[in-house]
Amino acid sequence: MATADQLKREIDVLPAPFLDEVARFIIKLKQRRSSTQPDLLADLSACRIDDDLPADLAEQLDHYLYGTPKK
Repeated sequence: MATADQLKREIDVLPAPFLDEVARFIIKLKQRRSSTQPDLLADLSACRIDDDLPADLAEQLDHYLYGTPKK
């Protein structure tokens, strides 16, 4: 609680114009804490690619994208 007490003392002597800024900052912190973080693995699994892709897709990407001759 030492940190909370120190913050309270600092706020007590803070000039009035800065109080609005501190209040906005606290609101942002609360929103960030309460918002749920997206699950990266779940997002990636939803974007999976079908398994019927060519085995040489990485090596022949230009061929499959633009129709250039295979190397």
